[in-house]
Amino acid sequence: MFGASIEVRMPSADQMNQLDKCTMCAGCGTRILERFYLLAVDREWHIDCLKCSECDLRLDNELTCFSRDGLILCRDDYYKRFSIKKCSSCSQGISSKELVMRARDHVYHIGCFACDRCKRMLATGEYFGMRGMRIYCKEDYEELLREESHSGKNTGKGRPRKRRLAAALDSVSALSGFTLGSPDDLNGVTSDGRPKRVRTSFKHHQLRAMKAYFAINHNPDAKDLKQLSQKTGLTKRVLQVWFQNARAKFRRTVCNSQSPLSPSCEQLTPVSGNPGTETPAAV
Repeated sequence: MFGASIEVRMPSADQMNQLDKCTMCAGCGTRILERFYLLAVDREWHIDCLKCSECDLRLDNELTCFSRDGLILCRDDYYKRFSIKKCSSCSQGISSKELVMRARDHVYHIGCFACDRCKRMLATGEYFGMRGMRIYCKEDYEELLREESHSGKNTGKGRPRKRRLAAALDSVSALSGFTLGSPDDLNGVTSDGRPKRVRTSFKHHQLRAMKAYFAINHNPDAKDLKQLSQKTGLTKRVLQVWFQNARAKFRRTVCNSQSPLSPSCEQLTPVSGNPGTETPAAV
């Protein structure tokens, strides 16, 4: 494999005589009689014959072309077929000039970074969950957890499964800044028959204020909570619950999950605001 430059040649009179006698086009196999021709991969081509073997794109206006296994390829098709780095969603190669999205150890085309269920592309700043290489938006990831909860109940495994799911939901809550009820709350009442509590949602400026303070002090006192309450417009009780969840998440992160939970405990992650540029290694 190599990238080859493409040159337009105009032969001299002597060269024209030679061309008339022996020069054959590497594309169509016929003699080159035209005044201008292309030189690529150490071979001569009619201007119309130098094309990508995959998409038939004419390469006479390109600066370079790629050759491998006897094929002439444009840049895009070369990286699709032979690039070492491939998109974790579509399995197509990633060009060295493409912008990519990264999630854990996986790399995705920007257009492929979409929810596996609703197929909606995720925008910068959104939260997402992962299962293997599959991406889920926040809403579908939460629904997936709930479905697994109901499935776990039907298997008869009992409380341990329920506790693992509760830990997963608590982890999601601490990361994304919204409160989730337990799976038993989906019917509008709790397990003991009481009405379900209204869920709390936070606005962006409220989350920013709480996260900024958490970075300084994990356990604010009554005076601090009063100041935060005035700044955010949230009650002290709501702030206490949020900081409690955030501390629990922080402890689990520090302990590095010494007792691994079930796969349902994978966490939501914010989409990075700066997509990277992938540079595949040379073959």
